[in-house]
Amino acid sequence: MSEYLVSHESDFQFIQSEIRDKLEALRENGANAGNFKSEVSKAEDSIEEALEILERMSAEVQGIPTSERSQFNTKIRGHRAEIDKAKRELRKLTDQQGKAQLFGGRETASGESAEYNDDASSQRQQLLSNQQRLERSSDRLRDAQRVGNETEAIGAGILTDLRGQREQITNSRNTLMEADSYVDKSLRTLRSMARRMAANRVISYAIIAILILLIIFVLASKFM
Repeated sequence: MSEYLVSHESDFQFIQSEIRDKLEALRENGANAGNFKSEVSKAEDSIEEALEILERMSAEVQGIPTSERSQFNTKIRGHRAEIDKAKRELRKLTDQQGKAQLFGGRETASGESAEYNDDASSQRQQLLSNQQRLERSSDRLRDAQRVGNETEAIGAGILTDLRGQREQITNSRNTLMEADSYVDKSLRTLRSMARRMAANRVISYAIIAILILLIIFVLASKFM
């Protein structure tokens, strides 16, 4: 398993725990909380971060063996379903809070001032959240670039291996051609030697026959 995939899984579990805690706090204290909008914004940021982690996990899964890929894709789909459920829960809590404010009666001047302060705080928090999102997006782009560079390096390594194998095949073919040439030369040499041996054998037989004839002629001359 990729070490980055293990790291992303750990990060997701941590963020998921944070989301559960924030939703639980909103369920218990949402109607009475003076910083409701700020807490909702924090929960939204955590959900956004969880989704970005899942995107990085999906990218990392493409680099693991096919036999393990299906298992992790199933796990990622389960994580997405949990995050979607958290988004629906947060939307439900936000709607309930809006209805409570709409029908909660007339606000006092001090209440309006407190709401104004809360809005200002929420705006500051929103600016910080936007900055954090930009930073996470930059991290995501860097991760994507890293994965792309790793993939390019793997591809270059494969091409290098293929070139080496092609050179080995070419060298083997050349060696076989040279060996075939040597075999042909050896066969021609053997044939030539066989012909010479046959010729020498004929010559030897002819010499022996001539010697026998000479001996017979000499013997015949003595008895005449």
